[in-house]
Amino acid sequence: MNEERRGHWYLLTGLLIGLAAGLLISLVISPLRYADSDPSALNEVAKNQFRQLVALAFQANGNIPRAQGRLSLLRDADPNRELAAQAQRILGEGGSPDEARALAALASALSGSQSAGPVQPSGANATPTAGADPGQPTAPAITLTLVTGEAIQTATPPRPTATPRPTFTPRPTATPPRVLDAPFTLTNQVQICDGSLPAGRLAVLVTGKDGQPLAGVPVLVTWGEGQTSTFYTGLAPEISPGYADFQMQPGITYTLKVGEASEAVTGLEVPSCGGGWRVEFTEGGG
Repeated sequence: MNEERRGHWYLLTGLLIGLAAGLLISLVISPLRYADSDPSALNEVAKNQFRQLVALAFQANGNIPRAQGRLSLLRDADPNRELAAQAQRILGEGGSPDEARALAALASALSGSQSAGPVQPSGANATPTAGADPGQPTAPAITLTLVTGEAIQTATPPRPTATPRPTFTPRPTATPPRVLDAPFTLTNQVQICDGSLPAGRLAVLVTGKDGQPLAGVPVLVTWGEGQTSTFYTGLAPEISPGYADFQMQPGITYTLKVGEASEAVTGLEVPSCGGGWRVEFTEGGG
């Protein structure tokens, strides 16, 4: 009887020792390491870092196809919406405005490229057509005379095929950063009471000197005793790259300012009709 109990204790002791040895090997001595994994398998924190790096790279080189290719590795259902949502989270959590601006600008650029459709190659990227290269010198025709007895035969050998020159694709020119302290002028301010805007919605539209909507422009709203909220255009590219909005509360008066050097728009309140406001700014307008 004692021998049977002792045998069970030995079995339990061996099981515990084996379990401890397995944990030591798998967690300390030789832990599992991932290498060259697919970006789509990353967790949400790592995916956010990946999008941020892609946005900063696009801000430096302006290469939209490269940014699209990198974002496609994440296999997001809607990359534009993911970029805009991440920018909103950064602003809501008090993160870096520069990082949020880079994400918004990339979302706007991708939205614009999709609406424009694929770009046909031209210039240095065009497919060479058949025929002689105009830059390649043409070999002169050579006539050979062969004498065989009394017969004379004349033959012209074929021209050598010109070796095609290598085609070099120029690197895209880096997109210069936008000057954010440029003045923006209020060009339109109107109450919307037809139900197209939710109650208390303050909709802002910002366009550039060329009339095109601008993404990544900071919008500052202040109210009360020093309360502020900063957001950026371009976080809703499905509406417009130059669009931004803010939700006002009844009984509070707000002041709106676009950019750093623009005049403030004061006295903004929830309209008595229960609608919202639509304000439009133009870069350098007047």
